[in-house]
Amino acid sequence: MGKTDFKAITTLAKALALTFFLLQSCSERNNLPEWIQGNWITSLNNETIHENWKPGNKCISGENYMHYENKFQKEFLRIFEKNNRLYYQIVIEKDTLVFTCKNYREADTLTFVNNQNSFPKRINYVRPVANKMSVWIENVKNDPNGIFFTFKKVK
Repeated sequence: MGKTDFKAITTLAKALALTFFLLQSCSERNNLPEWIQGNWITSLNNETIHENWKPGNKCISGENYMHYENKFQKEFLRIFEKNNRLYYQIVIEKDTLVFTCKNYREADTLTFVNNQNSFPKRINYVRPVANKMSVWIENVKNDPNGIFFTFKKVK
């Protein structure tokens, strides 16, 4: 095998490795719910609630903040994929909660579950329709004590 053949094979191998890497990165990225991205706002019992989601490095990062009675609460959020599961992480001050979602590929409703959490045990997001996204938190499916939010996308 001549130097030219070896160079061509090496170049081809590098191109194939790069293509594989890019395809792998894209496939990991495509399983994230891109429809959640954007700035969202709702209100509940005189509280204004904002959720802002943006793409990150192999995740979608967000923040949730609430204004009520001259108080302000902020949560840092992150959605990421690992081992064929989707994870929803919430950081509130020094506490971190992690919820998991098993059936999420191509899903219109994402249900994140953490049965060890006192409330909520379930966080549900529905793919937006006409710039409105339904979100509710509950302890069991169809919980009569669940809290329902309709977020509106803002620019």
